[in-house]
Amino acid sequence: MKTPANLRGLGIRELAGYLCGHLKREGLDAVLVGGACVSIYSSAEYESFDLDFVSFEEGRRIVEVLKKIGFRQTEGRHFGHPQTQYYAEFLNPPVAVGQQQLTRFKRLRTPLGFIKMLTPTDCVKDRLAAYLHWKDRQALQQAAMVASSQTVSWASLHQWAGKEGSLTVIADLKAAVAARKAK
Repeated sequence: MKTPANLRGLGIRELAGYLCGHLKREGLDAVLVGGACVSIYSSAEYESFDLDFVSFEEGRRIVEVLKKIGFRQTEGRHFGHPQTQYYAEFLNPPVAVGQQQLTRFKRLRTPLGFIKMLTPTDCVKDRLAAYLHWKDRQALQQAAMVASSQTVSWASLHQWAGKEGSLTVIADLKAAVAARKAK
């Protein structure tokens, strides 16, 4: 994989690939979660400016590895780079959507490295969890973006919603997807 001379002009997908590739070469495993997954799956219809990763690595090691490519810790587990508007955040494990812990991920190839990330179905669950637990209507729209542009398992979504205690989120998602298609 090629390494960019500078990060200016990289989109979120390319930057995620670059970061994941660098982390992997340094022996660190991280999974991309959250809004960045929505940005990638929706072809930037939704624009996130943060790359949320879940990693089992200790914070000190993450700081050392990111420093090698010019990222600096801004606060807590947030890291910025002077050549990009995006920032990276490292969240504590496990990788989960609501009460469901995840162990299977998508590997997406980019010119700058492979991204280990939520599957489209789990990305939708992640956004639905925000909608369900925090009443975040924007998260419902993000879930609809992914569900209408990617192949998702509706059976898995139904099963997950039942375990989360709210099948109404699936009805809301279907309505949001239908509204998108009607435009």
